[in-house]
Amino acid sequence: MTTNAGKVDLTKSNINPETKKIAIMLPFGLNKVNTDSIYDTKKQIETDRYLSVSLDFYTGVKVALDSLQELGVNLKVDVFDTQNRESEVTSILRRNDFSETSAVIGPLMPKLFNEVALSLKKDNVPIISPLTKTVDLRDNVFQSRPSEDMLEDAIINYFKKDSTAHVIIISDKKHKSISDKLKREFTRASILSSRTERKTGKDAYYVLDQDIINVLKPGKNVVFLETDNPGFVSNVSSLLNSKIVTGTNIILTTTKMDKAFEDEEVRNTHLSNLSFTYSDIKKSFNEDENNSFAKRYKSTYNELPNSYATRGFDITMDIVLRLVTSEDLYMSANQYPLTTYVENKFAYKKKLFGGYYNDAVYLVKYSDLKIVEVTE
Repeated sequence: MTTNAGKVDLTKSNINPETKKIAIMLPFGLNKVNTDSIYDTKKQIETDRYLSVSLDFYTGVKVALDSLQELGVNLKVDVFDTQNRESEVTSILRRNDFSETSAVIGPLMPKLFNEVALSLKKDNVPIISPLTKTVDLRDNVFQSRPSEDMLEDAIINYFKKDSTAHVIIISDKKHKSISDKLKREFTRASILSSRTERKTGKDAYYVLDQDIINVLKPGKNVVFLETDNPGFVSNVSSLLNSKIVTGTNIILTTTKMDKAFEDEEVRNTHLSNLSFTYSDIKKSFNEDENNSFAKRYKSTYNELPNSYATRGFDITMDIVLRLVTSEDLYMSANQYPLTTYVENKFAYKKKLFGGYYNDAVYLVKYSDLKIVEVTE
């Protein structure tokens, strides 16, 4: 995992004034939108996830393009609606010449992304996967989203540095394999499994107060909770919270941050008290920070940006700034070890046989009911 050493602020670098050409491919699906009816359009945005995510992402792109223009960057931007259809992507590739394009952002969906990447490979045009977890890592591919394995390794390695802490691994039946892996990593750890229903033998998704008491030790306790069940998260975090006493320090963590930890069943006060720590592809910006992007976005769209809009901004800023401060995107991967923006950071490494992956992962924690970056 890349640390913050070697971080570069490309906005302060010399910018090549030569016009760069980029393309953006998103599944707006505008062919299905009834533009004659505002009501129907709004309803479709609410119900069509592809359209909603595309619009959010693109609003961030637009703010980035305005910011880049102010920095003196000259760009020609082509935006394509993939309609999330293979036939439309094939048509886009057939009708347009991408040989002089410096970078393509998207498509979002893996199958369509892989098709475009394969087509552009002959001209060595770099293509960036903005959101998807898994794509074919061809020579011209930049996978901007750190992999699940990187996120998992980052949190494990972080806690392995502290040899004084007692590690407790709590999991449900579904997550036994990661529990077993953690036990191999932390050989002296205590293991605690969720209770089962007596009659059916099915997972009951809870542990008892005494179960927790049996595994806690005086001093520092790091508790890995491996589940995607909100009720189990609520049960364990509540019991751990009640055991915070003088002489006992309890930190809650997980190898995979799941929506279960954000469920309304789970109290944020408990997570905050337990300094809930996890790895993520991004850090959330705080609204009270002096954030120029958030201010600019709100003045343009009358609301604060969500994570998709922020990612659209961050990726566009990074890709374009790399293009105008280096010979090309491939060269920039070697030239600039780490770049950071509003919520996302990028450190591209080349696979021996294949393209580029981002191994910049954030470690964050709940602190005073806010999510803050862990400073190692």
